[in-house]
Amino acid sequence: MRYERKSEYGGYLPLELNSGTEMFERYSKYLKRFNSVKASFQYIIEQEKPLKIMIPYYYCPSTTEALKQSGVDISFYHISSDLCPEKIPDEKENLILLVDYFGVKTEVISRIAKQYEKAVVIIDYAHSFFAEPIFQKNIYNVYSARKFFGVPDGSYVVAEGISISTPELANSCAYAGYLLKAYECGVNAAYHEKKAADQIIAEQYTGMSKLTVGLLKNVDYENVKNRRIKNYRVLHQELGNINELLIPQECPAYQYPLLISDHGEKIKSELVKKKIFVSTLWKGKELLKKGNEFEINMSDNAVFLPIDQRYDEEDMRFLANTVLEMRKNIAYG
Repeated sequence: MRYERKSEYGGYLPLELNSGTEMFERYSKYLKRFNSVKASFQYIIEQEKPLKIMIPYYYCPSTTEALKQSGVDISFYHISSDLCPEKIPDEKENLILLVDYFGVKTEVISRIAKQYEKAVVIIDYAHSFFAEPIFQKNIYNVYSARKFFGVPDGSYVVAEGISISTPELANSCAYAGYLLKAYECGVNAAYHEKKAADQIIAEQYTGMSKLTVGLLKNVDYENVKNRRIKNYRVLHQELGNINELLIPQECPAYQYPLLISDHGEKIKSELVKKKIFVSTLWKGKELLKKGNEFEINMSDNAVFLPIDQRYDEEDMRFLANTVLEMRKNIAYG
């Protein structure tokens, strides 16, 4: 009788992880794992070999630069105040990148993607981890694990016609340590290590790391999804009447997007002073040169509030009250 051998026996015990199930494991024959969204995009470009890639002006500048480095011609399109794209031609040999901004436009973006028959479509679900993938011959669904969970790296590509070969699992030893420091000392204490990890991941396109796969098998996905829905709902109940964006009453979003044209930039600055860290999305050079009024307004004045699984409804009420008080103080000097 032959027994499967381990690579080593004995010694100290490593990190203890349960052998659970990843979110997209049920789609295993349609699934690829990469270390980053940029690596996922590079894989798709290599598979499809498009003549042109169409991306929004309002988009992550580092990803835009990575797409430029692919050598494919890049064209830009505008979005309107509903966070949806203006008309994009459905042309063969084009690759269209559609973005589910902040995870609040999943149904609409999914419907738009299905309308394309000639062009290849990437749906950027980096902000919408719980969106169901669309299985259509010309559509690739791309997700980011790292934006939703405490993992060192990780992106998924889910698609109907995905190639059989699988990238090797990467080694995250060189950069995963910031997560342990953040766990014990807080995220701000590990900020510089996290930025260094970002740089390492940006410079190498590989498969997802073995540690990330192990950690993702330990996530309670239903609990995370429900917590985000509840937190989003509370913020929308408290702030929806001052939010200039038309967004759903509830969804398992990435962050809560709050657009306040008159005071948003000042509120962001004041929040950071109180150690309420909010993102600025985005300040790309193409956007600053040619963005439309809405896109520039989003870049300057949208406040992105955290709603993730670390927090509960009381935390959300605190955030909402803080924003409302700041808005009142700024308005009345």
